[in-house]
Amino acid sequence: MTKLTFIAGGSKGLGAQLCNTFTNNKHHVYEFSRSGSGDRHIKCDFNDIELTDKVTQEAFYTAHQKQLSHINLIINTAILAPFGSVAEADTKTIKQHLNINIESTLLLLKNFISTFQDNPAIKTVAYISSGAARRPIPGLAMYSASKAFFERLIDTLAEEQNTKQHPMHCMTINPGIMNTDMQTEIRSQDINDFPMVYMWNEWHQQGKLADPKDIAAICYQLISHDGENGGFYTAQDYLT
Repeated sequence: MTKLTFIAGGSKGLGAQLCNTFTNNKHHVYEFSRSGSGDRHIKCDFNDIELTDKVTQEAFYTAHQKQLSHINLIINTAILAPFGSVAEADTKTIKQHLNINIESTLLLLKNFISTFQDNPAIKTVAYISSGAARRPIPGLAMYSASKAFFERLIDTLAEEQNTKQHPMHCMTINPGIMNTDMQTEIRSQDINDFPMVYMWNEWHQQGKLADPKDIAAICYQLISHDGENGGFYTAQDYLT
């Protein structure tokens, strides 16, 4: 039987490494993104809510027809902007953030659960969060809030799954600080918009940014073996 893993936001950074890691461990992998390529790529612009709903429904329905032993959904899609004060952010950027980080992600999750809830396969939903979800970071309010939104949602879904005949494991993984394009974007911000930018630059200069490949390996272990329903994990803590 087939082990199947869907990854939202799998075209670069941690997402790309997750695709490689699960593929190397004999999973059939499909990644949803705007900029990916190859056989495992499913084109999906998360800024387009209606398209995301349609594309994910179709992909999950097609997969549901197969004989599956394991089914995973890893949610790694997100944007950082707007930086700075929300009061000074432009409306277009705010809407884009809500489209990608909240609405499309919520529909992705809803479609996965509704499609596979009654499937007897081993099922896991893993939300890739951030340390920003658990503390206020001036200049990054919407990103922090959207991550916190899904942490609580995943916690609640985990409780709800305890009553299901064929439950899913729902967990949150904070990867920690990694050497990715997102880190580069953060370090490029003006201190007036992002007062804590110095901290991110210090981490980079001190070599404290983890390799996404190593974080992906830890995520694989948590999702496939060690993680529990309702669990919260900081992947960087597992680095030796």
